[in-house]
Amino acid sequence: MSFSQKNSQALTKLRAVNLELSSYCNLSCRFCLRNAWEGAGKNQNMQMELLRKILPQISKLKTIDLTGWGEPLMHPEFARALRLIRSQFSQTLSFTSNGILLDQEKINSIIENQVDVICFSIDASCKAVYEKRRGRFWDKIEKEIKSLLKRRNQLGLKKPKIYASYLLQKSYLFDLKPFAQKMLEWGMDGILFQQMGGVFSPKDLDEITYSGYYDIDFSDDALFQLINDIALEFKGELEVIFPEKVHKERQWGCGVFPIDQIFIKANGEASPCCALGYPVRFLKKDKKTKKPTTLILGNLNDESLDEIWQKDIARKFQQDMLKKGFSPACDDCIGLYMRRE
Repeated sequence: MSFSQKNSQALTKLRAVNLELSSYCNLSCRFCLRNAWEGAGKNQNMQMELLRKILPQISKLKTIDLTGWGEPLMHPEFARALRLIRSQFSQTLSFTSNGILLDQEKINSIIENQVDVICFSIDASCKAVYEKRRGRFWDKIEKEIKSLLKRRNQLGLKKPKIYASYLLQKSYLFDLKPFAQKMLEWGMDGILFQQMGGVFSPKDLDEITYSGYYDIDFSDDALFQLINDIALEFKGELEVIFPEKVHKERQWGCGVFPIDQIFIKANGEASPCCALGYPVRFLKKDKKTKKPTTLILGNLNDESLDEIWQKDIARKFQQDMLKKGFSPACDDCIGLYMRRE
């Protein structure tokens, strides 16, 4: 008797989906995992026909996040895609963006289709730092994000809530408080600090801001005290979301991608998480690189989401995560060591 024949129902009910509208990106950031990603579906836009097929299957979920490993605003029919999604989905809709392609048409679409949350990847407090870390678009993103905030406020709306994220690096810890101040000046609702989810070479270990996983000499307490001081200073004016804690020992389950969430790639492939959909060749805990594991559960072009989530391969992954706290496919992924507390 097969695994699925023993119990035809999925072990976990899906609550959320990361629906990757585009796997293209218009930046090439130094520490982005795209620098070493593998797998099918890279540099594609989701076809509207596929999106129309998927939407009825995910319309009852609690959350749709349009973030994958690309820039969602690069989808050539972004505004049309938003309208289509909102016509069938009334719960929380969000996405992460670098903001470079934000313009008046997209701003109007975001407002009209009641996007709930947007997080812009900024990583800097000023043009000079931004150009070192991300490129030459500081003036453009400042103008367009301020336009989005102004339009929202003029209409007396509370949504979308707008956040700015900052990828932590040891060389730029001096910039955290100025970043908070600048984002407050822009009118952001909050800021989000993020840890680097792994690095690609031993020399990159000098830039991580955690002692766990790689067993690096770094003061986690000092980092969290710095961010706590920022949170206290801006309390009531700017929400401050703390970074993940990276532990020395593996925790129970994944701290990045919950078991009740699925990742649908731009090409229609479904995976338990982004890292198994597009595996990355980065340093493991032993500071050596190894060929990463890909785990594709099925393809929405050929199967329904229910069928995929109840297949043997999907149920085995769920069973492992529920009973052991990890799956062999996870290997020793840093996500098993991370927790946002």
